[in-house]
Amino acid sequence: MSRYLVERITATPNIEILTETTVTALDGQDGILEAIRCRSHRSGDESKLAIRHLFLFIGADPNTDWLSRSGVMLDDKGFVRAGTDIHKPLETNLPGVFAIGDVRSGSVKRVAAGVGEGAQVVAALHAFLAELERTALTANTRRQ
Repeated sequence: MSRYLVERITATPNIEILTETTVTALDGQDGILEAIRCRSHRSGDESKLAIRHLFLFIGADPNTDWLSRSGVMLDDKGFVRAGTDIHKPLETNLPGVFAIGDVRSGSVKRVAAGVGEGAQVVAALHAFLAELERTALTANTRRQ
């Protein structure tokens, strides 16, 4: 998040920033948020806060530990390396494995961008699978 945005948020009196906190439940009726329940990572205490609006800022730290033994290349911060510096756009170093959204190194960290990248990857996957099929057909033809 940019320094400018951080300063604007912290200077706004009706915004409370809760760090190291997990939202455990949302309470409300008829689709209207009335309260949240959250747990402090530090104390373990759970609290209920009357609240009508909630903004979650996640994705700043990638959750990619599970990729550590997969062979997918990560950058020094743990984001997945993908794109033209590695292979085709949004493709990782492993052919047919793509990374989109916040987890991708160099992404803009915006929902709309992630959605657009997802749509782009659908086309890339179709092309990848079509190429696999062409390669398999060519190999089968040569064997016959």
